[in-house]
Amino acid sequence: MWFLKTLWHALKGLCRRPYTLRKLNIFAAVVLVLYVLSHIFAGQTENMMLTFCVRWAWVPLSVLFLIIRHGEIITRSRYKKFFKSKNIVGFNGKLPTYIKTVAFNRYLKKICFKSRVPLCEWTKNIPCLEMFYKKKIHKIENPKEAITNTDIYVIEELLPDYILWSDEFMMNGRQFSIGEGYMGQTVWDASSLAHGIVAGATGGGKTALLRCIIHQAILKKFNIEIFDFKQGGDFVQSEQEYRKYKDFEAGYGPMVTAEPKEACDILVSLLVEVRYRLEKFKEAGVTNIDEFNALGWNQFIPWLLVFDEAAEILDVKPKDKIEKELYIEIDQTLRTLARISRAAGVHILLGIIRPSHDVIDGQIKNNLLWRACGYFADSAASKIVLENDRATELPPNVKGRFLIGDDEVQAYYLPLPKEQTIGSVRVGGAAEP
Repeated sequence: MWFLKTLWHALKGLCRRPYTLRKLNIFAAVVLVLYVLSHIFAGQTENMMLTFCVRWAWVPLSVLFLIIRHGEIITRSRYKKFFKSKNIVGFNGKLPTYIKTVAFNRYLKKICFKSRVPLCEWTKNIPCLEMFYKKKIHKIENPKEAITNTDIYVIEELLPDYILWSDEFMMNGRQFSIGEGYMGQTVWDASSLAHGIVAGATGGGKTALLRCIIHQAILKKFNIEIFDFKQGGDFVQSEQEYRKYKDFEAGYGPMVTAEPKEACDILVSLLVEVRYRLEKFKEAGVTNIDEFNALGWNQFIPWLLVFDEAAEILDVKPKDKIEKELYIEIDQTLRTLARISRAAGVHILLGIIRPSHDVIDGQIKNNLLWRACGYFADSAASKIVLENDRATELPPNVKGRFLIGDDEVQAYYLPLPKEQTIGSVRVGGAAEP
């Protein structure tokens, strides 16, 4: 029984991707060599019984090669010994059974087990598993299609510290390419998660990520408004690129807004626009902007609203009385937009350096569900954005490294153009690594 089970595992290992064709060719070559050698040596013996044994020796030798090469006997024995030593046993009293190891992508390999061990028990033993593999573990999960299986994703290659943006990364519709993670390319699907938060410590690459998203929105011909109350020059280059599309300039004014009163007027006007769109959807019998535009009538253009340093808007405590009333109106209008604008094709991104419960309260978090969180030294800041402290584990010296969902992601970097002067403002410079 053990032999048949081992032979079955060996046959599956032989046919398993990747490199299936190469493995089959090697096995066929070994069988052919053993067959030829068996017949050569059989012709040199005079004893009939010995001749018969030598002539057919290629069969058991081929099976032995198959079992040793692809049956992973030593691997199974090592796993069995390790699980016994750590008392990793399922509800049925049995040790996990090794199934296979496959290359998931260039960064990860996936090791699969048949197991009745609960996921919490696997998670508790991650430090021991990392010592066993001598490599970091990215995650452990039970696949939905087979809940009694456990997949361990082991990091084979670290993410690069820098990935240059290319327009080839562009996605269709309201999807934005964010970067490359251990699980593959990371995409923000704004049609599903309409609004988001991009948080991270100063110098962590937050503004660079926002610029990359804005660049994609420009190519998609979105209407775009950037609210930058610190009046920096981070988005001057984005605004110059946006002006290439003259059909957007008429009627929507400048792209970057730095004055609170002007920002308030824009948000109120946009709230009126959203309610108008929703009314049109109701008349047309559709539920969102995609369905309405598919009718081929007057097309509504999606909006992207970017708030760099959102604490400047949402934290009203340091403001005087007059300013406070204005900022409260901005805050309330923004919250209403976040609540009702998803179907109308309006997407809000908040950039935040210092998360606090005053800035990101429950209502904001419930409506801005897409999160990209960079490194924070303070676990409290990480918990406000992600509801866990994993952001403190990110490498602090790598710009553009974020946690998005459960994955660690290196964001694409959109370089500034070579230094140029626009009016009295100097823009651009060498790309930062």
